[in-house]
Amino acid sequence: MLKDARTPGNGVAGLGQFKIQTKLKMHHRPAEWRRSNGGLQGSMRRPACVVAVFLLLLSGRQSVKTPQGSPSVPPVPQIAPETFPPSIREKVREAYARALTHPLDPQANGQLGMILQAYHPPDSNAEICYRRARAFDPSSFRWAYYLGLVQAEQKKYAEAAATLREALKVNPRYLPAEIKLGQCLFSSGEAEQARSAFERALDHHPQSAQAYFELGRVDEARGDLNAAIQSLRKACELFPHFGAAHYSLALAEQRLGKTDEAREEQALAEKYKYMSPDAADPLMAELRILYTDPNYYLEFGVQNANRGNVEDAVAWHEKALQIDPQLLKAHVNLIALYGRLRAFDRAEEHYRAAIAIDPKNPKAYYDYGVLLTEQGRNSEAKEAFEKALEFDPSDSNARNSLGDLLQREGDLDGALADFRQALVSKPDFPQAHFNLGRVLVNQGNYKEGIPELIKALGTSDDDARPSYLYAVGAAYARSGDPQNGLRYLHMAREQAAMRHESKLLESIDRDLRLLETSGNHD
Repeated sequence: MLKDARTPGNGVAGLGQFKIQTKLKMHHRPAEWRRSNGGLQGSMRRPACVVAVFLLLLSGRQSVKTPQGSPSVPPVPQIAPETFPPSIREKVREAYARALTHPLDPQANGQLGMILQAYHPPDSNAEICYRRARAFDPSSFRWAYYLGLVQAEQKKYAEAAATLREALKVNPRYLPAEIKLGQCLFSSGEAEQARSAFERALDHHPQSAQAYFELGRVDEARGDLNAAIQSLRKACELFPHFGAAHYSLALAEQRLGKTDEAREEQALAEKYKYMSPDAADPLMAELRILYTDPNYYLEFGVQNANRGNVEDAVAWHEKALQIDPQLLKAHVNLIALYGRLRAFDRAEEHYRAAIAIDPKNPKAYYDYGVLLTEQGRNSEAKEAFEKALEFDPSDSNARNSLGDLLQREGDLDGALADFRQALVSKPDFPQAHFNLGRVLVNQGNYKEGIPELIKALGTSDDDARPSYLYAVGAAYARSGDPQNGLRYLHMAREQAAMRHESKLLESIDRDLRLLETSGNHD
């Protein structure tokens, strides 16, 4: 996600353990005070000098200590609201003003920290605000939890773990805090303690796919692959679309030599790579309400697109652009998404917006080329793919698509060159293998063409597999190998029938009849 860092505050001490020799020891009787007009009005009169000293201390510019010998409290950080985006600037200004006028109020300090964290999770000023909030309300789970999250974002894993342990003393069963504690311990090299943290989380939440996943990662790092596989499988059982869990499971099984199982898990990891269990974290939800990073909406859009929910994906991308109209990735993604909805005019609008932001963005030109191809505007599509390759010569997708257009024009030598170049950039590219193999077979070069078609069968695109199997079977039949031809054609038929692809089934059945009749005749 795109974040802007800001300069942290430089103060080292502020409110703390001070005693003014009056009848009222102010840190003992906060309930008797009323806050008004940015100051404090007590239940008894105080000398003017006492009030002046007290207000100086409240400004956060004097070093004092909190009661009972706790660490000194940092001053209110210096914030420049005008440096924030317009969508959050007023919230920052209001929260900052409240923190300055009510510096002893944990809610005022914490609320400023929340806004700063919502905009930029590792913000050191947010950490300061939460430290102040905790000093004035040490029994609060909220401020301890938020502080731990900020410290973790800053990669202060040992400090974050200590803070989260304190938070869990207040609310021992808050799953997101339990998970984050284990992650911080693991990141700080405390694998055994991390394992214990995740086991405690599972004692409290035995249906947590995330906790099983984290436990599996720890066991894999410890070298206990059997235990890791058991936990990771449980995570996938509880949430079958857990892409990261499938990926970790594939790695563990590969290390044990279980290549077939690893291959299956890798395919699932690729299929569900953007999906993970929804984290029920009400406190994190409160942060997101304060400021929603446009990339947060963008992530939801990508997830919906990968699930096939194209209309929802478009809606999330458009929400991201409402926050940041210059978000390049959203414009680029919408070229393809609107293309899938055949809303070609809207797709072109986002193409124009994308290249206005970045005239050298190869992805925008590639997606626009695909859009033009869908409309039959092949000559314009060819120019778009060439433009994509101008700015990224290693773009295998653009190279493969350009080769496909050249093939349609009858330039087979040019097409073969582009398909081969696409495979140089991306050797495991099923579609390029398929296109290369198809051209070679059509030229009668079965020796080179059939192996390329077979390589295409490694695709993770289940919808493409029946067509690829059909091409292999037809190629074998044409090469004079009816036995392999029949074998692959039957596999293609089975896959096509499962997907109810009636037109493909008709073609396969026709070729099967011809091949079987020819074999019986012989």
